[in-house]
Amino acid sequence: MTGFQRFIMAVWTIATLLVVAFAIAGLDTTFRLYYSNALQLLSSLGCGAICLSVMSVFPAGSPLRSAWRWIGFGAIAWGVGAMIFAGYPLLHNGEDTPYPYYADIGYLLTSPLIALGLWVFKRGAGLVAPLWGKILAIVVLLISGYWGYYANREGLSGQGVAMLVSSLCYMLFDPILLAITVLTASSFSGGIVAQTWWKVVAGVIGYFFANQAFTYLNLIDNYTTGHWVDIGWMFGFGFIAWAAVTARRMML
Repeated sequence: MTGFQRFIMAVWTIATLLVVAFAIAGLDTTFRLYYSNALQLLSSLGCGAICLSVMSVFPAGSPLRSAWRWIGFGAIAWGVGAMIFAGYPLLHNGEDTPYPYYADIGYLLTSPLIALGLWVFKRGAGLVAPLWGKILAIVVLLISGYWGYYANREGLSGQGVAMLVSSLCYMLFDPILLAITVLTASSFSGGIVAQTWWKVVAGVIGYFFANQAFTYLNLIDNYTTGHWVDIGWMFGFGFIAWAAVTARRMML
């Protein structure tokens, strides 16, 4: 990692941790809303741009090229959702965005797109996860699946079609993505390639945590943008971007 990249990482880490500091300090909720929305937008679109730029260094037909393309599309889909989410307060005098909303279409496309990229890469490269990797993926699927159900159970109880569909998709898509990511990462025994995909795992864990916490807190009417759980998205996309930069080193 270059000195400039370390500097960007340090600035990004501090900017993200300020979300927690602002929440603890009880700063103005409108300021926290705009600050968090801006960071969410920058993190997702920045991650998508980095993934697509890394995609271009791999030759046509490479499984890695396909993987980073779909991961990039997934991050950008989330960024589009974040733009819609951030636009609502601007058009409604600083009011927080309702849930569910049109932004959730972009959010819900993210997990399937990233999972597709990982699955295409795994199949195209002929990767086979070891027994421990398969067991870990099953354990992760069960634990995250239960968490996903617990976080979304209120939305499954008939509060309208949009709420039901959103809750069902959040409950299913995120655990499946997490399990596929673990399967992919465990297929490598070590080295820079393994480092790359375990960073993706770390990013997906952060993304999963934020998604499920956001849904749960919304359903119990205890979420406002700028809540400390928002850092899961910033760190999640940050780790995925870091993984993409690591992958680029393989071609240098």
